[in-house]
Amino acid sequence: MRRTLDIGRLAADLALQGQPYVLATVVRAEAPASVRPGAKAIVYADGRVEGWIGGSCSEPNVVRHARHALLTGETELLRIGPEDLLSPTGVTSLTTTCPSGGTVDIFLEPVQPNPQLVVIGHTPVAHAVASIGEAIGHRALLIDGRGGLDVAGIEPGANIVVASMGHYDEDALVAAFAFDPATLALIASRKRARAALDLLRERGISDELIATIDTRPGIELGEVTQEEIALAVVAGIVQRTRAAQADGPRTAIDPTSGSEILVDETTPSAEYEGTTYYFSCNGCKGRFLDDPAKFVGTAA
Repeated sequence: MRRTLDIGRLAADLALQGQPYVLATVVRAEAPASVRPGAKAIVYADGRVEGWIGGSCSEPNVVRHARHALLTGETELLRIGPEDLLSPTGVTSLTTTCPSGGTVDIFLEPVQPNPQLVVIGHTPVAHAVASIGEAIGHRALLIDGRGGLDVAGIEPGANIVVASMGHYDEDALVAAFAFDPATLALIASRKRARAALDLLRERGISDELIATIDTRPGIELGEVTQEEIALAVVAGIVQRTRAAQADGPRTAIDPTSGSEILVDETTPSAEYEGTTYYFSCNGCKGRFLDDPAKFVGTAA
């Protein structure tokens, strides 16, 4: 178990490494809660937790909301407690049936590093894309591929733009696939883009992967300068990134409490008469299974 001081050091290390996480801090606790104000934990994007912010009643809810906070970039204040819970505006109430009966308020602060923008090319438009991306907060990496493609600095999930203008387009695209990029764009004329895609097929690249390449990146501006093309490319990346973040969370009503909860692959669930019900915690699920008929009307 990491101490609070260790959590601070871990957060600093993750920031330097460019890794996303959520800092969860207990800001209020009512006995007999198992945590005290000031307790902290790091929640990773995959749901792992370092630190202590409560037991089986609190942690699963915190993890679900923390993972959603990483998608939205928004902070959230959770209040987790018994059925008679009252919360002010702006606080998300999560009711549990845990026997402890304590109430805790936990503040979730997502820390999302600026996205990495990788530009492969030595052309004027490549330099312009990198400069504009850097100006709006992206961590820009410009790779001049004339002496070979040095991909050591590329992070998985980066936004990658190939702007070599026909010099080593295919090699750059093949190299980019290895990093599962969030977006992959090729700056090229329509004729040149078609030729590049045909060459990728000849190399055995699947049509599924080829379909992920945006060959007309950004906003269609007509005949424009290299700098305007670069601006359009970066605008297109921002637009696609925002669209990916706009998907709302999946929610359900916990039939044991009537409260709305986030649903993901970790949410406790049970099926009754052909319908799947979701719960804040395993204790709520057990209570439901003891007498499902008592609660099914709540979930409607």
